[in-house]
Amino acid sequence: MNPLLALAAPMLLAAAHPQEPVDAVSLAVARGAAAEAAGDGRAMLDAARTLEALGARPDSEGADLAKHWRALAQAQGVRDKAPPFRGRALGPAYRQGVLAPGASLATEQVFLAGQKAVVALVPEPARALNIRIQSRDRKNICERAAAAPRVSCAWLPLFTSRVEIRVVNQGPSSARYYLVSN
Repeated sequence: MNPLLALAAPMLLAAAHPQEPVDAVSLAVARGAAAEAAGDGRAMLDAARTLEALGARPDSEGADLAKHWRALAQAQGVRDKAPPFRGRALGPAYRQGVLAPGASLATEQVFLAGQKAVVALVPEPARALNIRIQSRDRKNICERAAAAPRVSCAWLPLFTSRVEIRVVNQGPSSARYYLVSN
């Protein structure tokens, strides 16, 4: 295969099949976490750039992964020649956390009527995490076991409403995760 065509193929595929913002952010978070675990500064910088380009930001309680990975990459001597992309004011958000064995996290979020809602869970590899999303009246919207690199739930709310997002660690050891939503 022509090397230029091989490089262009992923971009052509991406243009033909645009990703949902939560999909793109959760994949970038998974790649960045794997790069950090492997000590790959170049890949951490690439993940940071992706998050910045998508306008992803931490929720009110989280650390900024793009800044974190950029700093780690620079500490390894990786130089960033491109200016940082500032992104848009609104967009997907992510939260990082660690759950002890048997522990759970419950958080609430409002999703707007008629706009696709997406929540993704990026678990640490080989961890037994589950995600459940319920409406205010306790009806299940989505419930899935998470496997690396990610699992996502998507739905179209008929009414603007608050939902509960619950992440549960059913495994025998602590598990780090990222929760990404739009």
